[in-house]
Amino acid sequence: MKKTDFAYDMAKHEKFFYEQLSEYQKRMYAALKAMEIGYYGVRAVSKQLDIHIHTISRGKKELLMQTGPPAKRIRQKGGGRKKNASNKQFT
Repeated sequence: MKKTDFAYDMAKHEKFFYEQLSEYQKRMYAALKAMEIGYYGVRAVSKQLDIHIHTISRGKKELLMQTGPPAKRIRQKGGGRKKNASNKQFT
């Protein structure tokens, strides 16, 4: 088989890969892609991965400063304020 026989939809696989990452890893990945593209990279990656430009800029800043992930601050599923009767707004 030739290399041309294998056709991959890289955008689809990249989006799937991106969705599996934690928040910190998503920021780092998006920042790295933006830096790889260069000028207008932040805008291009923002549209491609559907992420805000400020998040990418924050990732670039963290990447350049070479800071590690925040300790035990990765959000967990089901976190946040719990919904109950006392939290509902009265109309």
